[in-house]
Amino acid sequence: MDSNPETIQKMHEDQGREKIQKLQEKINTTKYNMEVSDEIIAQTPSDEQQEKLTKKNILRQHGIAGLEQEIRNIEQALED
Repeated sequence: MDSNPETIQKMHEDQGREKIQKLQEKINTTKYNMEVSDEIIAQTPSDEQQEKLTKKNILRQHGIAGLEQEIRNIEQALED
């Protein structure tokens, strides 16, 4: 392994960008799942099922916020 500081920095930048890409994929998947849940909620007569899916979507929204914050943190670290 090359211990050159520039090489190490480049490796960290690549890893950071890769992690951001994976996090963005998770966000996209979660948003898709929320859309599907919303469609199911609209078509489901069961109040219990609607409530369950609504709560799940709220948790998904919180999860997305956390993933977006993680992306911002990585981007900030890459800028520094």
